[in-house]
Amino acid sequence: MKKTIALLFALLVIVACSKDQSDNSPEDNYGISGKFVTPNGMDAVSKAHVKLYKNNDLIQEGLTDSEGNFSLDDLTKDDYELTISKGAFRTSTTVDLNDLIDAFTFNFDSIPIAELPNIAVVTGSFDHIEEVLYNIGLVNPITQEPLFDIIDGHDTMDRNPDTSHRRHHDMANRTFNPMLQPNVDFGFGDLIESPALLSNYDIIFLNCGLSESKVEFGNNLTAYVSNGGLLYATDWAYSYLDDITAGGTNYLSFYDPYRSGSSLSTEAEILNQDLIDWIFLNFGIDIPNGNVTINEFLGGWQVVDTFDDTTVIPWLYGPVEYDGISESKYLAYTFLHGDGGVMYSSFHTENNTSDATTVERLMQYMVFELAAME
Repeated sequence: MKKTIALLFALLVIVACSKDQSDNSPEDNYGISGKFVTPNGMDAVSKAHVKLYKNNDLIQEGLTDSEGNFSLDDLTKDDYELTISKGAFRTSTTVDLNDLIDAFTFNFDSIPIAELPNIAVVTGSFDHIEEVLYNIGLVNPITQEPLFDIIDGHDTMDRNPDTSHRRHHDMANRTFNPMLQPNVDFGFGDLIESPALLSNYDIIFLNCGLSESKVEFGNNLTAYVSNGGLLYATDWAYSYLDDITAGGTNYLSFYDPYRSGSSLSTEAEILNQDLIDWIFLNFGIDIPNGNVTINEFLGGWQVVDTFDDTTVIPWLYGPVEYDGISESKYLAYTFLHGDGGVMYSSFHTENNTSDATTVERLMQYMVFELAAME
């Protein structure tokens, strides 16, 4: 009798083990992995939203890591729809796991951004964010034309007839890339005076050194952001934020005397760990103790005096000199306003190299963070 019970117990153990193995069988242990990258096919996009659908139902979601990687597991052989997005930068594709034969994971080496937001870049004499956008692949692969509008920042309709002044700005604004010239038939004056034109864009970039003759239309930019638009402005373009900050009452206040920043370089602390990881893991740029060299200030740059830490996110902090004072200041910020958002920095990119600088990598990262503000 005892022998019969022991045999029966052994059979039960075998059946239970068989069931456990069935529960973990390959039939429900397939996966999808890949890397989300910029349109140039090379630069990783971190913290992008990954969503997997089956029959239009969301079944899994997650975020890409600092190297743009993602992994979705515990899937059955079936057809799926995969979408990955960072704000309005997105791509989508179908995945048929039924095609898997010798592997259990459908691996994408890279998935480039395929859908872009509507972007406008207003040219300036000293900043060239269009170079960053172009270099990450926002470009027609056949014609090499940029896939964003470039608007003349000194075409304000009532510009000074003194053509020598205009030629000075034109020469300062030359880029090394002949493709990056104004490519629309209207100028900055038309844009900022027209809420309808502004509303055509998801993101608007105001380069440092654009015309400051239209600041009275800053209320149109405020409305643009309130309605969901995203605005990037650097250094001297601060004047177009005066309305949105209510003269420094909200979000940021700018130091007076204006443009009194005199430091041309600083070792700034990066205040975001994901940014530190992204720039080191993807580009091998060493960030000792979280510090990075910021060396693309304009002589006489605009200092932010104070900011509201309940509404504003600072990104960089470092020792600088301004107006005869030496102290540490925050140097780049993002904040939400209404349904949209703003990024401002006291430094910017300069058109002085054909290779991406560390500062340009920082700006690249923050462009995508601006695009995903919510």
